[in-house]
Amino acid sequence: MRIRVAMWSSMWFLAFTGACAHGGAGRERVTAATGCAASGSLCWDFEEGTLPAGWTPYRDEFSGQLLVDDSRAHRGRYSLHARQLVGGKEGSQGGPKKTVRFNLPAGFGPVLWGRVWVYATPARPVSHAGLFNARYPRPGSGERAFETLDWYEVATFQQKYMAIWHPPEPPGFPEWVQVSGTPLVLDAWACLEWQFDGANGDNPEAAEPRVWLDGVELEWPERFVFSDPPATAPVVREKASDFTVVETGVFLYQGLSVPTDWWLDDLAIGRQRIGCGEG
Repeated sequence: MRIRVAMWSSMWFLAFTGACAHGGAGRERVTAATGCAASGSLCWDFEEGTLPAGWTPYRDEFSGQLLVDDSRAHRGRYSLHARQLVGGKEGSQGGPKKTVRFNLPAGFGPVLWGRVWVYATPARPVSHAGLFNARYPRPGSGERAFETLDWYEVATFQQKYMAIWHPPEPPGFPEWVQVSGTPLVLDAWACLEWQFDGANGDNPEAAEPRVWLDGVELEWPERFVFSDPPATAPVVREKASDFTVVETGVFLYQGLSVPTDWWLDDLAIGRQRIGCGEG
């Protein structure tokens, strides 16, 4: 088993370093420029100036755009820009959603680490604003359609960071919600990292999501089950065998009254922690 995993990791890395490349650059330049030095990781710095290969548009609701442009970048020239998102009523269902999806290579495994740099301005939304999620089939299920998958999410809520475990969407609840006491960083680049552990050792459930901000793990003073209508039963976080698809962008589940921009750059995912370093 150890040999198989090692071979798979090497093949995966060689097959997908092209997702990080600048129009045919060699490996030395890829590693130096993208923060993809960790073997077996996938990363995207958006320096192609367009949506990288493998990513496809998914959600597109209310006003605004999701595009790769050169209006602001964490490093290099380009980033993924959720531009002038607005629409709906703050705190009420229905809001601007602009996202893209990427199908993971087969056999990714049940543990997913991620890292992305985020810049937001001019205001912190009160509404739930998702930034990244990763999904996996339910135990014993042969279903692979997006709407049949359990999923983890990194988001903001009530102007603070949030992490959630969801059953399939729709409806996506009852869900296990964790809200930090840390405000969303505004008008500066912030490094978000996360760990989604769908295996969780010998424990009977998948682990709670973990999130770090600029290298410091967030605490969750507020934890609760959300359901509509309200539910009293605890959420059972079903275990994973393999993550199969990821989604990023900005997706608000309630309205946004102040036109707001987000930039996401140097997105990376892998089976081990990648970190916020430059390489």
